[in-house]
Amino acid sequence: MGNCVGKPKEQDTPIRIPNGPAKPKQHVDHVPRPTCKLRTDAKVRDLYRIGRTLGTGGFAVVKLATEKATGGEYAVKIMALPEKGRVVGENENTRDDIFKEIDILVGLNHPNVIYLKEYFEESNKVYLITELLTGGELLDSLLQRGSYNEADARGCFVQLLRGIEYLHANNISHRDLKLENLLLQRPASEHEIPAVKIADFGLAKKMAESQMRTICGTPQYVAPEVILGSPGLMYGPAVDLWSAGVVLFILLGGYPPFYDENEPALFQQIRRGQFSFDDPVWDSVSERAKDLIRHLLDVQPTRRLTATQALQHPWCMDAMAGDELTDLSLTRAKLRKKDEHHRFKGAVHAVIMQNRVRHLEEKVHNGEVPARETFLSDPESMTRAKEAARRLEMRQAQASPKAGVSV
Repeated sequence: MGNCVGKPKEQDTPIRIPNGPAKPKQHVDHVPRPTCKLRTDAKVRDLYRIGRTLGTGGFAVVKLATEKATGGEYAVKIMALPEKGRVVGENENTRDDIFKEIDILVGLNHPNVIYLKEYFEESNKVYLITELLTGGELLDSLLQRGSYNEADARGCFVQLLRGIEYLHANNISHRDLKLENLLLQRPASEHEIPAVKIADFGLAKKMAESQMRTICGTPQYVAPEVILGSPGLMYGPAVDLWSAGVVLFILLGGYPPFYDENEPALFQQIRRGQFSFDDPVWDSVSERAKDLIRHLLDVQPTRRLTATQALQHPWCMDAMAGDELTDLSLTRAKLRKKDEHHRFKGAVHAVIMQNRVRHLEEKVHNGEVPARETFLSDPESMTRAKEAARRLEMRQAQASPKAGVSV
């Protein structure tokens, strides 16, 4: 979950895509606790005033944190640390997962990557103090602008490429790049889109290609080599450039290049690289932009552009021609439709979440499942789950009738 101010939103869930029966993950205490930026000389509440909630996710909550000494405002991401040895679900975080994410974040410092100031470990919880990003999600900002053209899209995309270039130069692959994980440093104006920040490093990995085998990511953005399903398959940092290609396609076309409600059918499209520019929306998009997309959405990782090569592509380097400054009104209309569909899915997920919580409560009450084996044993985790479902349902109830959304 990204650390930002603004309305929480149900996101397309990043997953470890099943390749056979799901198995519970047993924690093995192999990952050392990162000591860099770990504060052991004070408690988090000695140094920060923890304020209002900025966002919630399945396993974390983000709150406003004000540094007492300076008055500076930050975001604090609070995550529960599972007990050592506890078996967790396939898509839940072990202690190792959490410390791997922190180990990556402590070494990052780039204008287009979220910055971790320091962190605390207290009472089986970790508190990550990060910069406060007040601009919300990139897509929301683009929808609020009075005009939108290729120059705007390029300004955002070049920042994404610079962030990816930095991560890869430091041997880190993000593995879950998508529009929802691109946040703005501050609110955008009509004449300026501020710094774009890559956030949410929950699936990121330090790149030793021999170890990058996990089938994970967000389905519409996942690269074909990740989902080939071949035993012993390994993949490299090129998966991030495929995801970047999907982002650019959406920024210019307003809809994803690969889409099917049926996930196996979606993965088949991705494996074959089946996309086109046949929609009339692409009549307003330059050939140089389409060429860059083709070179990013190449099913062969060895042919796919690197971040550095993409930054040197003419669409990123050269001055914009007059036709590239035309307002992309059709694109914005499709982006808005995509956003409304996204909110509809969020409302459905809210109902599903509420039903699961109620069902789990009943099973615990009837003695079928010990409470200690579920998140119900942690009052804060329970509260977060119910609050996430409640907020999603409230947002749906407040949705504009024009969206045509109902549950």
